[in-house]
Parts: sequence; structure tokens; C-alpha cells
Amino acid sequence: MTSWKAAALRPWDAAPRPLAPSRTASSRPLRSYDRGVQREFLPVALVPAYQAEATVGSVVRGLLRYVPRVLVVDDGSTDRTRHAAGEAGAAVIRLPVNAGKGAALRAGLAWLLESESTHVAFVDADGQHDPDDLPALLSAARAGEPFVIGSRMSSADGIPPVRFRTNEIGSRILARMTGHDVEDGQSGYRVIAAPILRRLSLSSRGYSIETEILLKAAPHVPRFASVPVRAIYSTAPSHYRPFRDTWIISWGAVYYKVFEVE
Repeated sequence: MTSWKAAALRPWDAAPRPLAPSRTASSRPLRSYDRGVQREFLPVALVPAYQAEATVGSVVRGLLRYVPRVLVVDDGSTDRTRHAAGEAGAAVIRLPVNAGKGAALRAGLAWLLESESTHVAFVDADGQHDPDDLPALLSAARAGEPFVIGSRMSSADGIPPVRFRTNEIGSRILARMTGHDVEDGQSGYRVIAAPILRRLSLSSRGYSIETEILLKAAPHVPRFASVPVRAIYSTAPSHYRPFRDTWIISWGAVYYKVFEVE
């Protein structure tokens, strides 16, 4: 059994293994998700991180208020990202080179989906996803929604106009392709049921991973549930480039749809 501790976990050491509770977690006071009546709902958080030493620690500490476990995948950072994440209480996988967000998420999922966890919360490390919004997403998941998206699109306030417009266009494209309403297709803030994730064969290495997940999950879910979250763009610089990455994501969506990659 794999121990959840704040040391780096080398993904090339062995095949993914089941996760066991850490001593740190077991020594904490019982929280809502620890009580026996709620044992069937066991969410964990997955945080891809690149050059995020300034923000990842606060993100991890915030998430640990609402989920019992956080896994950070350090995508080949050259700063102290992995140390900051571990010191904050996360388990850490470090990729030897910067391989892209998709590669980081796939590495984390390969490990997490071997555990007893029922849901995975996807959260970015740059501070643009407020951990205090997570309870609303978890509540929807606990109520039975298998795919919950944190949507920033209920209000344009706080969103750069270019980001808002490109997101709006991309979401319309995804809605047509999936057959489901998609309010914020570019939001990486999500909670997805583990059984859904286990059915997906993912191949993306970059930002198109989030589009790939939407398209491949669409046949397996009744809808994409949207929960309003705050838009935060005032912390660390984002590695997302609106025009270039929206173009890549859109073409990726066409590829996955046309060729029906499973």
C-alpha cells in the first residue's frame, strides 16, 4: 500500500499502487469526510503544477480543509514547487521534464485511480481556483452529479475580455460536439466521479486534456453540471495563452470528435 506522505514519489519506480491514509491525516481531528456515515464519498484533489512555488502551498493548505488528500504533480519545475507542495501537506509526484498539463494530469490519474477514492477534484496550482469554492462542487458531486464544472461565466466581472470571448466561443463548440450544455468549457476546476475517469483513455499532453476529458466523458454522463465559481486573475502569471491555446483546443476537439478516439 502506498503511503500518503509529503515526499516525492517517482512515477517511473513502479506501476500505480493503491493509496493508504497517512499518519498525518489520521492524527488530525475528524472532519466531515472522515465520519463513517460518509465513507462512500471519498474525494481527493489533483493539482498539476509548474513553476508554482509562490502559490502551490496556499492552494494545498486550502484544499486540505475540504478533502482528506491532495496529490500535486510537479511538471518538471526548476523552482521549489515540489518542496512547497510537500511542506503544505500534499503527496508529490515529480516528472523529470516539463511534459505539459495533460501529461501531468495523466500521471496523477494513473496513481489516484488505483485508490479507493470516489471522486477527483481537478485544481490548478497558480491560485486562479479558490479552494473555498470547492465545497459547492463537492456538494453537487455528492448529490449525484458525475461531472461538475466550476463555471466563471455567470458574470464577466473579473475576467479579461479576451479570455471571456474565447471561452464563450470554445464552450459553444464543445456544446455542439458533446450534445450537452457547456457553460465554461475551458475551466479546469472540476470534480469528476472516479468510475467515469476510469473509462477514459487519455492521450493529450497540453491544455487540450480538458477538452479531451469533456468529449470522451460526454457519452457516459447525463449532463455537465455547472457551479458558479469566482474568476481570479490577479495572482501568479498563467501559462495559458488565450488565442493560441483556444485554437489548439478547438482543433483538438475536432480531432477527437471526427476520429472518435476513445
